[in-house]
Amino acid sequence: MSVISAYTIHSTALKQSQEIAAMREGINLEPSFTFSEQDKDSFVEHMTAGVKEMVRPVEEAILTKTDELLQSQGQLEAVLVGEDKRVEENRDILIQIHQTMNRVPIYRQKLLQIKKEMANIERRTSRLGTKSQQLKATRDKILENERLQAAKLAKLEARVVTTTPTPGNSSGKVAVVRE
Repeated sequence: MSVISAYTIHSTALKQSQEIAAMREGINLEPSFTFSEQDKDSFVEHMTAGVKEMVRPVEEAILTKTDELLQSQGQLEAVLVGEDKRVEENRDILIQIHQTMNRVPIYRQKLLQIKKEMANIERRTSRLGTKSQQLKATRDKILENERLQAAKLAKLEARVVTTTPTPGNSSGKVAVVRE
């Protein structure tokens, strides 16, 4: 809406309200003077200049913000273009990464299988260790028994054993010779 049309609407509404009030009071409001076209133009120019002065700070702030936004947009666009170029340059690497990521489930399955095998090996190793300890204990008992047997036999050999007399031995004692 232009200033002129706003002025016209305002002046028409004001005139009508004044006429209604004057009719109630019986007063004649017909203007006793008239504005010339030059006065009307001057009035419109002054009103326009006043409105422009009121709007100018807002307009300047809007223009400043618009310039800042355009600069930021330009910087973002430059960054995006640079990143797009980097992506294009590294497309082969991205394809390799994608292929590797597609193989992750296969590697995971292999890893789980290895983990199961390692648990199985650990369980078997533990059982073998237990069995080894049992065998060692049994071997130690056998060796201890053999040592005790050898000691007993040595004691028996050291003692004189009585036997039936033989023609060369009249006492009936046999001397044990150790070799």
